Amino acid sequence: MSLPSAHRDGLPAVAPGARLLGGVISRTCPGAAVRHAELVAALADAGLDAGVARELLPRHAFARACKKLAKDRIIRPVSEDQTTITFQFTQESRSGDKYEYTLETMLALEKATGRVSCPLAGLATLAQELVDHAIDARTGGDITRCVKRLFDRHADLFPVREKGSVYFVPQAHAGFVERVQAFLGRVGGRLARFPVPEGTPQGDRSVRDAVAAGLAAMIAEHREAVEGFGTDTRRDTLERAAERVKQVRHKLSAYAEYLADERLRLERELADAAAELRAKVERLAGPAEATPTAG
Repeated sequence: MSLPSAHRDGLPAVAPGARLLGGVISRTCPGAAVRHAELVAALADAGLDAGVARELLPRHAFARACKKLAKDRIIRPVSEDQTTITFQFTQESRSGDKYEYTLETMLALEKATGRVSCPLAGLATLAQELVDHAIDARTGGDITRCVKRLFDRHADLFPVREKGSVYFVPQAHAGFVERVQAFLGRVGGRLARFPVPEGTPQGDRSVRDAVAAGLAAMIAEHREAVEGFGTDTRRDTLERAAERVKQVRHKLSAYAEYLADERLRLERELADAAAELRAKVERLAGPAEATPTAG
């Protein structure tokens, strides 16, 4: 028996003509490492911004290499200049009821190239191999961060559960979600998608709660940041806070159909947040100075 196309694609069937509110997604990133060049190609093939796959700086690659180099030794940076970071390798051993520490060697890492040098040839070779591998390889965590950057720039995610990568995504972003799904498939990951049709009491309520909770969290995060502003807060930080209020106001308008009676509550909370920002800026800058406004 042939299955409807939705089932063949791993999605629940939706009645013809049903209007979708959006979809619930859950991502699984690959367990095996992916080469940086392959990651960039997969992003480009899916029509996504390959710039989210940032190159790993040598100092960060060395930090990953240290996880394998640090067996029975302690590795600490001891000096840094414009070109080089120097690390001390200290052997740790136990004698009776005491630990003893012996200087093993010093290792230098060139910040621009990732080249490693130290007096112990074997250790230098191993460290170089590990650094080179870390620079070229991307872990599942790296790919998760790529996906997060993409969504931060192009779509809104509303958590469905407190812990775990399960989110509601409004239907307006369906095309973008398809591209992310294609990208993850190319690198050995998976994006499960479950459409949410309009008109079911459970689905409508769950979408309203998820979107309202997500927007409320944005407002709460903004208010917490404003509370921490002080005389040392930069002006561009204040301006970004004002812009954040405008962004949340836009989202309240864009997702009004999902919010029902929650919209009025969130608009009041946002108005209070904007007033708090204005008051804080006036206290910090003084009434005579021009201040950022949240509109």
